[in-house]
Amino acid sequence: MLVAVASLCAAADRYVGASVDETGQLRILTSDGRALVLAKEAEQVGFDRIAISPDGRSVGWVALYPNCCSSYPIPLKLVIYSASEQRAFTGIGLPVWQWHFTAAGKQVAFEQETVHGGLGVHYELRDVASGRLVAQFTPTVGPDNQPLANQSVPRWVAELNSKP
Repeated sequence: MLVAVASLCAAADRYVGASVDETGQLRILTSDGRALVLAKEAEQVGFDRIAISPDGRSVGWVALYPNCCSSYPIPLKLVIYSASEQRAFTGIGLPVWQWHFTAAGKQVAFEQETVHGGLGVHYELRDVASGRLVAQFTPTVGPDNQPLANQSVPRWVAELNSKP
């Protein structure tokens, strides 16, 4: 019975703050004043682009990893923490450069492409609760491997691309 009560409490958490603490770990603050500290994965070197969903039920970030071919770490995973669970999205394995919550926090959209050159652009829309792939979009490219101008894109992709 105690497990069921704890699960209900965790599922009802609302998050009001999230930042990287002095030890480099992610610290999430709940509306009732608790602090949840999430450690980095083994190879992970940092957290970036941390955001709380509009409904306050989820926190998301990109996980940064070392890259042999650049002087900076790259965002290889989008991670969402919700209802005491973490879900990592890697899409097609390219860095995650843009992301945001959509559908009032029930979904997450993200964009991936190569480190330099804007090649291999790919978008995914995922359900936060289940992790299920809702939609994906890969723009048509021309002979230079760059996305063609004036192609029709899904509304959720246009919204993601319009974010600063």
